[in-house]
Amino acid sequence: MFANGRKTIGLFIFNPQGDYQGAICRAVSFRAEQLGYNLAVISSYGAYGTGNAHEIGESMIFDIPDYDKFAGIILALDTFSIPEVTEKVLTYIRENSSCPVVSLRERLDGVNNVLIREGTSMEQITRHVIEAHGKTDIAFMSGPEGREDAEARLACFRSVMAEYGLPIGEHRVFYGDFWRGKGKEACDSFVTDGTYPEAIICANDHMAYAVIDELYERGIRVPEDVLVTGYDGLDEGSRYSPSLTTASINFRNMGEMAVDLIDRHQNDDDVEEVFVQPELVRRTSCGCLNANEISPNGRKRSLHKTVITNINLEMQFSFMTIDLSGVKKIDQLHHVITQYIYNLEDFQNYYICLRDDIDENKDEFRGYTDRMHVRVAVRNRGDMGAVDIPFDRHTLLPTEFIDDSPQCCLFVPIHYGESSYGYEVYSFGGTDRYGKIYERWSISVANAIYNINVYNRMNNLIDQLENLHIKDVLTGLYNRSGFEKYAYKKFSEAKETGSMVCVVGIDMDGLKPINDIHGHHEGDAALCVVGCAIMEAAVTEQIGARIGGDEFEVFFQCGSEEDGERWVGAFESCLDRYNEQSSKPYEVHASVGYRFGIPRMEDTIESYMKESDDLMYKHKIENKRRRNEKLR
Repeated sequence: MFANGRKTIGLFIFNPQGDYQGAICRAVSFRAEQLGYNLAVISSYGAYGTGNAHEIGESMIFDIPDYDKFAGIILALDTFSIPEVTEKVLTYIRENSSCPVVSLRERLDGVNNVLIREGTSMEQITRHVIEAHGKTDIAFMSGPEGREDAEARLACFRSVMAEYGLPIGEHRVFYGDFWRGKGKEACDSFVTDGTYPEAIICANDHMAYAVIDELYERGIRVPEDVLVTGYDGLDEGSRYSPSLTTASINFRNMGEMAVDLIDRHQNDDDVEEVFVQPELVRRTSCGCLNANEISPNGRKRSLHKTVITNINLEMQFSFMTIDLSGVKKIDQLHHVITQYIYNLEDFQNYYICLRDDIDENKDEFRGYTDRMHVRVAVRNRGDMGAVDIPFDRHTLLPTEFIDDSPQCCLFVPIHYGESSYGYEVYSFGGTDRYGKIYERWSISVANAIYNINVYNRMNNLIDQLENLHIKDVLTGLYNRSGFEKYAYKKFSEAKETGSMVCVVGIDMDGLKPINDIHGHHEGDAALCVVGCAIMEAAVTEQIGARIGGDEFEVFFQCGSEEDGERWVGAFESCLDRYNEQSSKPYEVHASVGYRFGIPRMEDTIESYMKESDDLMYKHKIENKRRRNEKLR
């Protein structure tokens, strides 16, 4: 894997742009590089709504690596928002891996675990609210009911409240979602008895933000009217207003511990369980003013910078989406990508790896092909142009893009619904070898490939429809419409340039007897023989057509009358060979007439066709007489 002689660690994580996920990725990449390991971050943006097709497309990224090639695997299973992927990854590991495995924040049997001491997780915050702020009517917003970490944090809160002899009111516990979707429901529940609690302790920071936002909507001040705290210590909490009091987890320490466990157990089967202890961070939302807290003006400046950055990114990504909508070929993707890739801070390399059959314009693309192709490459921040570099997908990238230094690459899927096109690969410079990526960017790339596929499929359908309009289905030659479309144009050009042309009129002999005696299917077969003879006798830019039941026309440019004679000879020789080799109870014959010359201004293709047909009918009478004499 990566083919540079170094061992590779795999980090499996969802939603890589999240605060926790970003901190883990940075820590793992930093420590892996220090110890000389490659790192492959296999990631998905996760579930979207209830769309099963989208989830299928997202989940395919976890099929990419050879799990038996990893020297270690780190799992952030609590970030996985598609349950089926959890089981898929664990099955791959059980069946294929023999390397050390580390689970972060979620205990797994038989592997190394880096865990938070959930049994005491809420202790510092609860004691602080009671002792430092004298609050007794305290509510708790937990995570999803039944989830292990959520229940452990709630149990810790209950234990500390009991220790102080403080009752927990009937409507003072609410099960949330560990996200921001239930702030209103929580506040409605807490105020059921008509009064707000003095303090609301939330089991994570996201829910704390949601509660504070809802309280402000209701005119309730934080911390003056209700004190609010969070848990996790996300960076956003320091910039939020009011800044959030929280229990901070040293995620960087967790990531480094995970890599150290893998390195420590490379040559044994031992497993360890290590713990991280949360630390209280006092801020404004509880009424404390920490000496290290960012000043209000500092928060405003930080917020302003963030807003301006996001506005610029939104604008750039909108422009990129517009430009990508005009891309009609995969080879044109890099022209747009390289205009906007530099909005991704600190990126070093960027690749788009697509399926081997991506240009086939199929209805669906399932999974990944064994051979993948790099179709966009920005290496060392330089555009490599329109590339098409094939490689074995189990190596993740072509060997020419890999050097001897520790590699750190992040892989995310490119798909539209359950149609999987390939994956993006990011690598970043800087100390941590990890930077921020954006779901909107990936969606725009995927939509562009989808649109290319749809555009080409539509063009193919248009071509097919046009062929149905201008082609004779039976023989594969042009029909009358096709002959008129192309031969008329060539005839006009010959007039303008003074070029010599030849128009051949052909009429199959004896079609009716074949139909009557042997059936129409044999008559159709005989017509196809004439069509094949026309195609076998073909000269450059020939236009051959079946213009009626047993009538054919051929147009081509020639240099002399001998060219016309040679064509007729070649055509008749084809029929003779067929009759010699055929086991059919009938022979296939055709009468031919041709008109050649340099068209004058008053000439038309119809006049040439009439003259060639007149000659053809004379030959037809002669052929019939000759065959009748032969039969006598």
